Amino acid sequence: MKRAIRFKETQKFTQWWLWLIILAPIILVFFNFLGIILYVFSGYTPDDSGNVSVSWVSGRLSIVQFICVLVYVATILFLALSKLKVSVSDKDIKIHHLVFFSKVIDLNEVVEKQIVNYDFVGYGIRKTKKYGTVYNVKGKEGVAITQTNGKKYLFGSQKTEEFLKSLLK
Repeated sequence: MKRAIRFKETQKFTQWWLWLIILAPIILVFFNFLGIILYVFSGYTPDDSGNVSVSWVSGRLSIVQFICVLVYVATILFLALSKLKVSVSDKDIKIHHLVFFSKVIDLNEVVEKQIVNYDFVGYGIRKTKKYGTVYNVKGKEGVAITQTNGKKYLFGSQKTEEFLKSLLK
């Protein structure tokens, strides 16, 4: 039987300051590489033969710089591809977070549901005493639920009213 979707929301990391922090080192490394390339091709010859060898250029780029570039590119790709997807159907709440995490919560097991304005709890998947497991990508508002077994969840949302209404149907 096909699930009737009541609510669906997809959020991404779109905070300008987060991207600025992540992209700043990439920009600095780019200018470093650009400086090396301009220095090499501006007529500087490292030996008497007048040839500029690839090994001379690669000798100027440390392995640490190369690893830093790879880590930052991987971080950018990870955040660009990461999403928090929440969907509410007639029977359950499905959560997909980041690239690899998925969870299903049966609506019959939900005893409490409310909109919560919270202080910053961090991004990603967090465990807190007050809210239980928090799934947050941006903002300070979300929907908190409590299950019959006492487990608590908080889902950060940009559409909290719509989300809560879909749980009450």
